[in-house]
Amino acid sequence: MPHACRSPMSRSTPGRERKLTMPPSTQPQFRKIDVVLLFDVEDVFSPPEVGNDDSIKELADILTEEGVIGTFLFIGDRALHLRERGRSDVIAAITRHEVGLHTRSALHPCAPEYVAGRSWDNGVAETLRRERDGIAIIQEVFGQPACALSSHNVFTSPQAHRAAALLGLPYIYAYPAAPPLFSLSWYAGALCLPSWNPERGGRQTPAYAPEFDDAYPDTPSFDARLVQLERQVEELITAGQPFMTMFLYHPQRLRLIEFIDHFWAPNGVNIPPERWGQQGQPRRYTAEQTATACANFRRLVRWIRDDGRLNPITMRELVARYGHQPVCMTSDEVLAAAREVARARAPQLHARFSPAELLLGMIEAVLIFERNGVFPPQVPRHEVLGPIENPIIEPELRRCTWSHLVALAEKTRSHVHNTGGLPANLGPMFERIGINHLYVALAESLPLLASGQLVDEITFRRTPRYPPHAEEIGRRFLEVCEGELVDPGLNTDALYRHGKLQTWTLKPAIGVDPTDGGFTVQRLSV
Repeated sequence: MPHACRSPMSRSTPGRERKLTMPPSTQPQFRKIDVVLLFDVEDVFSPPEVGNDDSIKELADILTEEGVIGTFLFIGDRALHLRERGRSDVIAAITRHEVGLHTRSALHPCAPEYVAGRSWDNGVAETLRRERDGIAIIQEVFGQPACALSSHNVFTSPQAHRAAALLGLPYIYAYPAAPPLFSLSWYAGALCLPSWNPERGGRQTPAYAPEFDDAYPDTPSFDARLVQLERQVEELITAGQPFMTMFLYHPQRLRLIEFIDHFWAPNGVNIPPERWGQQGQPRRYTAEQTATACANFRRLVRWIRDDGRLNPITMRELVARYGHQPVCMTSDEVLAAAREVARARAPQLHARFSPAELLLGMIEAVLIFERNGVFPPQVPRHEVLGPIENPIIEPELRRCTWSHLVALAEKTRSHVHNTGGLPANLGPMFERIGINHLYVALAESLPLLASGQLVDEITFRRTPRYPPHAEEIGRRFLEVCEGELVDPGLNTDALYRHGKLQTWTLKPAIGVDPTDGGFTVQRLSV
């Protein structure tokens, strides 16, 4: 939708008035916050007479009337319901916006259940099979390709992020989030829109605006939430955050006080349709409350549209702006990262590259040095996943020669070439080192090579097996199985392990340039 549809700002704050009265040469400069507007369309339970099909159209029409584009994330089965019910009017209203996939189905087994007990590769393959089916539904029903994958409720897994990467789509409501800003991040190769911050004790990241669902039908509550959102935007600007994810509505909640999930799919089981309603129905808002909710939703849409600090963008615009990566690493970048790792003697997160990418960058530098006798000005950036088994923490090989280290580096590069991921451990039993030990040893050796010193002997020390935040991210994937919807007997070991191990792929999609306070966006030439 052209931005010319925006109306003039309908309100101002005292701070903004002061900015407008300042001479042009002294006006503070700030970058607008890019914001995507999300809706989760999930209700496969309610019969048509409840009116939840109409709710979707009413919200989409309000957006269209106000000149704003939203992203509607549909469960695949929910999209099929619209077609089966002949709701071409709802489908037409949605096609003026973007459509993503909110998982293929809310039926069990859901994402953590169908990857449980599988290997990493088999879990990714099963996720791809299901999500490709959902993407085909989006194309068939709405006549446009899906713009994103997303988790529904707690239906997520580390493998779902990898599936998004292989499908070339961003992943919405991710748990992995990278410092320093904990907003747009890369994980398992996917561009992720996190809703959670591993540094905040399981709380939402400040770059994610929490739901208004319960506030829309009650104007005093809505006004209070709008004040909170105003404060949140100011805090993001102060923190230098260029992006936020703004969740606007579950359309089912326009008419329903409660979510539908536990009425039809609790505890990892699918209640047969003929038994639906035997344990009650979701409570409903009155017609007056629904009308109030629509009016307040329109107020929020106008507030977003007219606020001079915000820049609403589509999901495709987001990918075009932030979904690129560099093809190379400079020697200065690799050496600076190596020095940080050497000081910490542990895997580290980086503002531009993932730990796995940096490890391969160091390997390339070492192998080029070994072949040519000179330190390269740059090395290629490799797309590489983390290991799929746990590296050992205590090295069994304590020391090795330089030629042995080079051989380990070559073996690692060959493993990445053949599998796409890092090996967990290298060497025979009783002489093993973990990929974590190789990472630190290379980081300690590279600055010496760059300064012209020879490295004769390498020492391996006890080293953590994961980068920072791995434990928190792994526990968050584990916690998805603690809710009321998932099979209580589910084997969660693989979710926890893979969630941690793929932290080797974690990095921000936005970097802050300390030289000028501006924003650097990763670019990929293809």
